[in-house]
Amino acid sequence: MSALFSAIAKAFPRELINHLAARLGEGENGMKRAVEGVLPVMMGGMARQAETSDAQLLFEWSSRAYQTTRYGLGSVTGMLGILGSGQEAGSAMMQGETLLLVLFGNSWQTIAASVSRYAQVKRTTASTLLTLVGAVLPGLLGQYAERNRLSAAAVSANLIGIKNQLSTLLPLDLRAVADALGLTAGTQPTKGRNREGRTISWALLLILTASLGLRSTPPDLWAHVLPTVSSQLVQGYLLAVQVAGGVAGLTQTM
Repeated sequence: MSALFSAIAKAFPRELINHLAARLGEGENGMKRAVEGVLPVMMGGMARQAETSDAQLLFEWSSRAYQTTRYGLGSVTGMLGILGSGQEAGSAMMQGETLLLVLFGNSWQTIAASVSRYAQVKRTTASTLLTLVGAVLPGLLGQYAERNRLSAAAVSANLIGIKNQLSTLLPLDLRAVADALGLTAGTQPTKGRNREGRTISWALLLILTASLGLRSTPPDLWAHVLPTVSSQLVQGYLLAVQVAGGVAGLTQTM
């Protein structure tokens, strides 16, 4: 098993799983199965993002997420605090939902349905768990990179390496949806990843980076992405950022 994946999984110990089960009205075994399904799917999404994103941008994004978190990523109390941050503008859970859009687009709801069926938990529980993992994953990645003194290239290599192991990390019942989304090695999304899809993912990643306060995003990266996206899409994503706590004056930087 990947050392990176093991480090991420350790952030969800049995004690935390039991607390999540109680908080979300689920049985402990069902919640454990849900976590075991969500973590590899999310890491597969991050691995796919690493294949198409600028390594330095991905590195800075995760480092900033770790440096700015107000919660203890290694503690049960801190993780429950993130869960309780709610859906207010700028909350950790809202940032988690934005990451789900970056990684999967609207298909993240399909993943939630698959996890719900596999783990036999409520659909809302699966959605909440996906959002929670999305909220903490960038910070955990930044934490892992700092503790192991990894470069941007090494972080990307670690993520991409997970894709080659994903079939063994995923529960059998979730491999089909992972294959359909192009998360596992040697697969491509059913409908393909066209240029517009990659561009939108880039734009969302840049916007999410800015929403974390990393305002030094190189202008040439914006120039690379935004001209090929319709103005309606750009405005829609900027509005999403503002709702999620976005960046004041971001439109002026464009």
